[in-house]
Amino acid sequence: MLSGVAAGTAAHLRLDPLVVRITFVVLAVTGIGVVTYALLWFFMPVADADAPAPAAAVGDEPSSRQKLGLTLLGGGVLVLVTQVASWGNSDLVLPLLLVCGGLAVIWRQLDTGRTLTGAHGRWALAGGVLLGVLGLVLLLATTGQLANARNGFTATLVILVGVALATAPVWRRLLVSREAERTARVRSEERAAVAAHLHDSVLQTLALIQRHADDPTAVARLARSQERELRTWLYEPAKAAGGTWAALVSGMVAEVEADHDLTVESVVVGDAPVDDALAALGAATREALVNAAKHAGVPTADLYTEVTPGSVAVFVRDRGKGFDPETVPDDRRGLRDSVSGRLARVGGTATVRSASGEGTEVELVLPRGEAA
Repeated sequence: MLSGVAAGTAAHLRLDPLVVRITFVVLAVTGIGVVTYALLWFFMPVADADAPAPAAAVGDEPSSRQKLGLTLLGGGVLVLVTQVASWGNSDLVLPLLLVCGGLAVIWRQLDTGRTLTGAHGRWALAGGVLLGVLGLVLLLATTGQLANARNGFTATLVILVGVALATAPVWRRLLVSREAERTARVRSEERAAVAAHLHDSVLQTLALIQRHADDPTAVARLARSQERELRTWLYEPAKAAGGTWAALVSGMVAEVEADHDLTVESVVVGDAPVDDALAALGAATREALVNAAKHAGVPTADLYTEVTPGSVAVFVRDRGKGFDPETVPDDRRGLRDSVSGRLARVGGTATVRSASGEGTEVELVLPRGEAA
């Protein structure tokens, strides 16, 4: 409960943590439990408490050399503690244990690289420092060297301050040089990333435009797709990274425009992480756009989607020739299965409004949160 050693050991051995804790308490009476707990605390890798337990992988078991080294180390520490306990009527045991415990906590926190990322790490580091200082003070007081140590510490501090002041220009130049080098490295990495992206996207699209120079429709579609992709990459990096509804819509629109002779004017208001229900909504939206490209007989269609705390709404509209939904044959199951049926399975609704010569509007609504 203090550092996760018993819980981690129980997870590795597939035991109840209470059993492991009771075992440590029983072994602590002989002193072995304290040493074992300290060694495990120091050597056990740190894991996220909220993350699921990883599956055991081949090669995770320590080698025979590591087992032998840990055994010898544990035996040496046990012998050392036993020898120290025989000195001075055990007056030095508590200060040394405090110092060792504080150093172990400090090394542990600094070694994880997460010292400043959370309040728990900062408090643990502060506790380790306080524990080590307390143990050092008790050790000096027990040996009668507290006054001498105070005078020596003052003299050392004065010397260090004088050296720091005398070499301040050197340290300043080193810091400035380090910052300049870091800035140049970051700028170089960013330029390399931009160059790689331009090579993979813009230059390839320009080559395709040259190849289809005699087809204005294809050129316009390629230029529009590349413009949307480049704007997203420059100004909406979160959307470009994927995993959200806005990114899903953007990729879907690009696919439909690339596969069909249709230009989609899309507007996305709000955003949300993609789950199975939103993935189904995206598939239904894509099918509605494909139907508009195949049957509307117009070069453009409008897509509007809005994400609210209660629902995600999508409107796909074209101003094409339209149709009468009641006259659709039973064997034409695009809207019925791919749109309405898909949404119904995840709790959503689909409404189709159309008439001959008046275009078509498909409204898709997926409840979210408490509404779902």
